[in-house]
Amino acid sequence: MKPITVRGVRSVDIELNEPGRAAEFYANTWNLTEIERSGESIWFRGTASHHHILAIHRSRGPAALRRITFDAADRDIVDALHKKVVESGCAAESPHEISVPGEGYGFGFADVENRNLAIVCDARDHSAPADVSDRPRKIAHININAAQIEKTNRFFTEVLGFRCVDHSGPLYFLHCDNSDHSSIVTGQTGKPTLNHVSFEMPDLESCMRGGGRMRDAGYPIEWGPGRHGAGNNVFCYFAGPEEFPIEYTAEVLQIDDGYEFHGPDYWKWPPGRLDRWGITPPHTARWKRIQDMVFFTSGSYRLSCSPF
Repeated sequence: MKPITVRGVRSVDIELNEPGRAAEFYANTWNLTEIERSGESIWFRGTASHHHILAIHRSRGPAALRRITFDAADRDIVDALHKKVVESGCAAESPHEISVPGEGYGFGFADVENRNLAIVCDARDHSAPADVSDRPRKIAHININAAQIEKTNRFFTEVLGFRCVDHSGPLYFLHCDNSDHSSIVTGQTGKPTLNHVSFEMPDLESCMRGGGRMRDAGYPIEWGPGRHGAGNNVFCYFAGPEEFPIEYTAEVLQIDDGYEFHGPDYWKWPPGRLDRWGITPPHTARWKRIQDMVFFTSGSYRLSCSPF
């Protein structure tokens, strides 16, 4: 029996005041590939198969996260998850054929803290994906902040089928129907905002070289390099254009259903240590500020509509 859950994050839609400037950054510095442009919206792919992993749109206010889109195995899973979302009391559109870039079949909805989410299958994906040094593969995970952490975690586990595989400090690591340690990370804050979007690089060397390329382009490392405990992934965090919080990561721990849950006591570091290696300095003041700065766009959760 197929698990009724998603297969990870397919893509993220963000809103920025200068999408053209941001597009130059994500193509020439962050190393994604532009595949489509319509008006002031631009779509980018990584080296994995997803049609796109990032879409940038014009903002009518501060930088914002418009939508997180999850990948599903097939239409049966999409329909089953839609039923569970509706039964939870959250607002959702009916599953339908999608006309926006990437196409496919799916639906948009708002979760328990009014985040715009979507679930999609049968998209117009790329064939024969292959790693390319220094280029991101896909979205590794998205770390979201929650004003009501228990309510948010229940929604992701009981409605969307995630499993909590680790709890480290204020963070909960949620695993779905793939081999990656976690695709969503949640943390308790005073409001439901974005902590960061993590892009997976093919190896440690690409992650480190990416950090150097960012510094050369005037984007200093805000936290890292280092290696996390939960997930065992290496990391470098940055403030992208308009201070949108992004991460390069690599060597994400691969797990299966036999992975054993560990709680905060297990992941507690000795005083002064912030990662496995013990070399990363503390977060910069800027990183502490921007990891709770970006809100989800308020407005329509529907895939076929502008949120304005």
